[in-house]
Amino acid sequence: MAVSVALSPAAAASMLLLTFVATLFIHRSVAEIDAGASATEETPHRRFEYKYSFKGPHLSQNDGSIPFWIHTGNAIPSADQVRITPSLRSQRGSVWTKNKVIFQHWEAEVTFRVSGRGRMGADGLAVWFTTEQGLEGPVYGASDQWNGIGIFFDSFDNDGKKNNPAIIVVGNNGKLVYDHQNDGTTQALGTCLRDFRNKPYPVRAKIIYYQKTLTVMINNGFTPDREDYEFCTKVDNMVIPTEGFFGISAATGGLADDHDVLSFLLFSLTEPGQQPPPPESDIPKEEQDKYQEEFQNFQQDLDKKKEEFQKDHPDVQGEPLEDLYESVSDREIRQVFEGQNRIHLEIKQLHRQLAMILDEQRRYVSVITDEVSKKATNAESGQMDSASPQLGSILTTQQEVLTNLNELRNTFLESLKQITSAQHQGNAAGMGSYETIQHFNDIKEHLHTVKRDVQNLVQTNVQNPAEKAVKCPEFPPLPPCLSTVHFIIFIVIQSVLFFCYIMYKSQQEAAAKKFF
Repeated sequence: MAVSVALSPAAAASMLLLTFVATLFIHRSVAEIDAGASATEETPHRRFEYKYSFKGPHLSQNDGSIPFWIHTGNAIPSADQVRITPSLRSQRGSVWTKNKVIFQHWEAEVTFRVSGRGRMGADGLAVWFTTEQGLEGPVYGASDQWNGIGIFFDSFDNDGKKNNPAIIVVGNNGKLVYDHQNDGTTQALGTCLRDFRNKPYPVRAKIIYYQKTLTVMINNGFTPDREDYEFCTKVDNMVIPTEGFFGISAATGGLADDHDVLSFLLFSLTEPGQQPPPPESDIPKEEQDKYQEEFQNFQQDLDKKKEEFQKDHPDVQGEPLEDLYESVSDREIRQVFEGQNRIHLEIKQLHRQLAMILDEQRRYVSVITDEVSKKATNAESGQMDSASPQLGSILTTQQEVLTNLNELRNTFLESLKQITSAQHQGNAAGMGSYETIQHFNDIKEHLHTVKRDVQNLVQTNVQNPAEKAVKCPEFPPLPPCLSTVHFIIFIVIQSVLFFCYIMYKSQQEAAAKKFF
């Protein structure tokens, strides 16, 4: 049975007041939560720290050193990268910052490449932030029992669990010994399986330490997009030393890979609303003097080259910089003229070869004509020769070849004239035109004609049976230079000398056997 309850006006007013107060309190709490969330989502201020970074294309100096960094072991700095270890067995190398990092929050971007011939590689590469420089040791080329954090790119499966290549985050307070047999999995704070060997593009790792949280992002090297990062691992409530050194190390074992680091970029992070830390003090006096001296030398060389250039090119002085660079249309015109010049040179070369062939054919024709005239003289005197028809066919064939070669030569001359006229017109106009394209088409047709004529000439010479049967006149036999008597005497003398040598050799061997 339903029972209806009627509220008094005072009770209804008090209920309405309580509802209003509760709604106001909830709205204020939601506003505070939203404000706190928006404050935490604000991105921190990033400042590039050049004293703790390196990148190409001028990574190393003339003496092989890296500015603000030191390298040890088998590390090899070059202009565009640092090869931490080459692909040789049992190699170790590392690079470390010279100065300590004093800011609390930071972001590091490492670009590297690990490549090798084998299906598996070893041992791997590590990125360090420690209180001391671990110049050399058993943990990926750095010292063990470090105080700080290490991000390991392990490429060899020591425990046989098929969980490599992997990225492992391991922290240490200076007392733990790294567990090599288990690939550090018993000490890992975070890990992810990523294959970073033999990628088409360099692999990029972004390591962020902000508000006691370490985040590792990875770019797998399949795309050239530098910002194509994916999440790897994250460690919350992580406390690391406030000051330390950054380092990169690598090592090889029974297997070997090339461990190349292309760049290491470090950024200091500042929370929103706080003042960025002041710039650090100047670099040491010795390094400052060294860099200043190199800069002055470079500036002097640059000034000398500028003076030499101005002396050699007085017309360039005062021209705007835009005139020193070619535009797209100028580059296209230059490519067209370069193509014309190449065609012109090729046709000249063919023309020279044809001229040589023509000279040789003319010489052959003159020889055959003289021979035919001699045969005709003999025929008039009553001496008939069976080779006269063959010589006549040879003469006819050679005359045809000479005529065809003359036609080819004339065709090449016409092509040369057209190319020369096209080049002059192009130089005068300064741009491509319809006439230039038409000249190219004419040149193409002439070259096809030349090719067809050469093929016909070759087929005619091959199919001519008279040329196969005809042989050139033979020279009369020459008397031999050595008579039979002289030859027999030479053979006898050589035989006597041979037998004497055999006897002498046998006597020497018999005398040598007496000592054994």
